Amino acid sequence: MGRRYNVLLADASEEYRILMKEIIESSGEFRLVAHMGSGAEALELARQLRPDVVVTDAILSDMTGFALLDTLEGIVPERAMVTAHCQTPILLEVIRRQIRLFLPKPFREDALLEMLRRACNAAEEYRVSAQWEARVTRELHMVGVPAHIKGYLYVRRAILMVMAEPELAHSLTKELYPALARQFSTTPSCVERAIRSAVDAAWTRGDPEIQRSYFTMDKPSNGSFIAAMAEKLRLEAKIVVA
Repeated sequence: MGRRYNVLLADASEEYRILMKEIIESSGEFRLVAHMGSGAEALELARQLRPDVVVTDAILSDMTGFALLDTLEGIVPERAMVTAHCQTPILLEVIRRQIRLFLPKPFREDALLEMLRRACNAAEEYRVSAQWEARVTRELHMVGVPAHIKGYLYVRRAILMVMAEPELAHSLTKELYPALARQFSTTPSCVERAIRSAVDAAWTRGDPEIQRSYFTMDKPSNGSFIAAMAEKLRLEAKIVVA
């Protein structure tokens, strides 16, 4: 038997938590590492336990499931929603946010397990990308970005996002900064300033000769820095963008 995937469940209904716990644990494929009705508790435990998948209801005791999924972006590999709240506003929000893993209640046991299998397949692909996170870390060190400053985490995540979606490099204020702000629980303006500070710090302490091998200009803008680093790594990874 292969490894069992870890699932964290947030659902305001104790009845459904018990039902899903029985289905998940009896499958032999998955392990329920925690279950609760509170979004705040789910977020805290997700950060501690790092499950493969977080499954949430649309409405929790203290926040919406959408708010929880937004905050978990970049923290856990995959996120899913299982809910009985299937009114039009909820369904429109699911579509708007492009939530791929969605299951209405009541559900069949095999439907829940199939959704979890799809989630865990995607989680495996996420882990492959972890090797590129290590490569981005190395490249940032090469150009002189200090690892101890806040902007380092933001710019590393930004490069990975632009590697996957190059068009984000042309939509910093509308898409990239807000997405990073949601992941790190801050504001887009703070993200922008922190990345600028990281680039400034690199040009203060980095090796100019190494920097010239990456960039065709003197100290680049945030967008130019992120785009150039992402493009170099994307070509090395041979990532094909449709």
